[in-house]
Amino acid sequence: MKGLASLHSDTLQSIKTLVLKRLYPQALRTSASLFHPFLTDQSYALFIKSGFTLDAFLSSFIVNRFAISGDFARARTFLLDTPSPDTVSWNSLISAYARFRRPGPVFDLFNELRRSGLSPDEFSLSSLVKACDVLEQNEVAHAVCFKMGLLSNGFVVSGLVDGYAKLGDVYSAEKCFKEFHMADSVVWTAMLCGFVWNGELDKGREVFVQMRGLGLESNEFTLTSVLGVLFDVREGEQVFGLSLKMGLLCGCSIPLNNALMNMYSRCGSKSDAIKMFDEMTDPDLVSWTHRIGAAHDAVEAFELFKLVLSTSMEVNEYLLINVLSAMGAPKLLKSGKQIQGLSQKAGYSQVVCVNNALIFMYGKCGEMVAARRIFDEMLCGDSISWNSLIAGYAENGLVKQAVEVFSQMRDSSLQPNKYTLASILEAAANSNSIEQTAYGKCSMICESKRVYSEISQINVLHLNAMAATLVHAGCHAHALKLFQTGWSLDQEVDCITLSIFLKACGALTDLDFGRSIHSLALKSGMSQDNFVESAVIDVYCKCGTVDEAAKNFSNVSKNNLAAWNAMVMGYAQHGCYDEVFELFNKMSELGIQPDEITYLGVLNSCCHAGLVNEARSYLSSMLELHGVAPCLEHYACIIDLFCRVGLLEDAKRTIDQLPIMPDAHIWQILLSGCNIHGNVDLGEVAAKKLIELQPENDSAYVLLSNLYASAGRWDAVGNLRRIIKEKLICKEPGSSWIQVRGSVHYFFASDTSHPESKEIYMKLQTLYKEMFASPHLEQERRVNYEAIQF
Repeated sequence: MKGLASLHSDTLQSIKTLVLKRLYPQALRTSASLFHPFLTDQSYALFIKSGFTLDAFLSSFIVNRFAISGDFARARTFLLDTPSPDTVSWNSLISAYARFRRPGPVFDLFNELRRSGLSPDEFSLSSLVKACDVLEQNEVAHAVCFKMGLLSNGFVVSGLVDGYAKLGDVYSAEKCFKEFHMADSVVWTAMLCGFVWNGELDKGREVFVQMRGLGLESNEFTLTSVLGVLFDVREGEQVFGLSLKMGLLCGCSIPLNNALMNMYSRCGSKSDAIKMFDEMTDPDLVSWTHRIGAAHDAVEAFELFKLVLSTSMEVNEYLLINVLSAMGAPKLLKSGKQIQGLSQKAGYSQVVCVNNALIFMYGKCGEMVAARRIFDEMLCGDSISWNSLIAGYAENGLVKQAVEVFSQMRDSSLQPNKYTLASILEAAANSNSIEQTAYGKCSMICESKRVYSEISQINVLHLNAMAATLVHAGCHAHALKLFQTGWSLDQEVDCITLSIFLKACGALTDLDFGRSIHSLALKSGMSQDNFVESAVIDVYCKCGTVDEAAKNFSNVSKNNLAAWNAMVMGYAQHGCYDEVFELFNKMSELGIQPDEITYLGVLNSCCHAGLVNEARSYLSSMLELHGVAPCLEHYACIIDLFCRVGLLEDAKRTIDQLPIMPDAHIWQILLSGCNIHGNVDLGEVAAKKLIELQPENDSAYVLLSNLYASAGRWDAVGNLRRIIKEKLICKEPGSSWIQVRGSVHYFFASDTSHPESKEIYMKLQTLYKEMFASPHLEQERRVNYEAIQF
């Protein structure tokens, strides 16, 4: 500050000296250089009083000095006081207005320039183009440039291309670019930026490749723009190498460093993004925004956000969006609310993109009431606002609300896009209401198929959502038909697609189809994806080929917990409890933390093997050793184990001591155990609880009826059948299926609808006779069998 004051003092003394020597033009020029209006006015008064007049050179200097400071009135006064201003003088004021985005004065001055008899040059037209803020103005400027024959000037053409692109008319920008036949790096860079701004990423990449082929020089603006079109980290590394070679990194170009950080994060290489940030000597707010986006988890993102707040930098909407997007877990809800309070205090309460991020955050945290309140308070939401709310309802299982919002969106002026349709299909896939009838499920699937059929260009996101809907609803055969149809149409698939359809293969025990999808994963290089690895193991286990599952398991990533869980569950389902315990111990040796699914497989194995003490030990170690809180599924395994070995009182005692409310499945397990071991009193208690929770559950009545019948209580059986008739309860028939040569055949009890049913029943009679003749068949366990008469 002292140095600055000293400099001004020296300049003032210099002006005094010039005035004393009557060198008024030099004194006026020096005073104008100080940006001191009062001093300039005094110097100008002496200048005029002494008989001097402004020449074009001095006028241009003074007009430019006041114009760039925003003092347009004084700049215009000096211009009009000039007897014969030249084009440079006019350009000084025109360019200043253009810099401040004031198209009205720019067009007025441009017209005055032409009426004065002077000819506008390329700088005049460049400023005219730069000032345009609506498409019509840009078209007028384009016509003027064409009429004056200046469409061969690189600065003018780059301005036109830039203007059209920023105003959304990328077609006119490209047309203007193609009509310019000179190899000018400024024009090519403007076209590259234009494609990037308008989402024409492939065309932007093509322009950059052509630039390199023509030998045009790249600068930081070119490289920054091309990084926005790259989604392959290997291509990004080539741009990084070129930037390093040109000496633009290590703080020399902050925007380029930021673009590289963004590229690395977008391509999934967050460690490289963090490394770029660490090498920056003076990161700006954009740098911190990208660094938060590259955070390993939400906790780190919030800590980085607090670090930004501790500096002198002011937050903006982009920083808020990045940190709010990371707050996607209930444990971070308090931090998210603090960020919301800060955003409101900073004046972003009605910024649409910030509100969209808040809706997303609350949806991820399960706070849909808060998400809906923000949505309702928005003055004017966009399609992302609607999509965020629909996705939040879908992810939280609120199907009815998701469909209602979807209907409201269709009634509004905004039309659903591919993300909307993916969310509503996900809502259908997550529809698992207990009260939903078979008709309701069919209705939801039909609605999903209708929405899917309305999509003009189906992408992998739509395919995955529809497949997940079918699989979740149990329509596994329909899901595989969807895959066959999509594959025949060369639709794009990803790792999620393959994992969903592998799940359908496992549910149908369709080994051949599962192997085909596994082969596809190997050929396409997706076999090492965590989801695909675990799905492959799961399908082989469910199809009975445990050895093949184990072979694939030996090649999976060590830290793929889902694959370990799939193998544990597979061994458990096939009664290989020694292998289950061996895998569990190996996980501990490798430092892999088991989760709820791991323990579910271990407890299932104990249940099937009748290992009561081991099951109790594993259940108690869940929370003590690994911090995994047991849920109803784990307790169900223990209760099922007690019922299998006849410890019904222990099972009832466990239910009474549960830390969470037992559901209908728990009571059904106990009722089944009582039916097996003939405990009528405890069975009546279990049946009563089951009927209270699920009055329409036919299994409760059937099991209790069988229990009464085994105890010889025929009066109770009759009363129960009367109740079943009065309540119009129908037992859902059991079914089975088998796949032969790619076709799935379904059978119900006593079913004669199959075209080859006669041959099937004849084979069953033959098998029954062989079983009856077997000495290993216990006499009391023989079942009455009446041949079907044809």
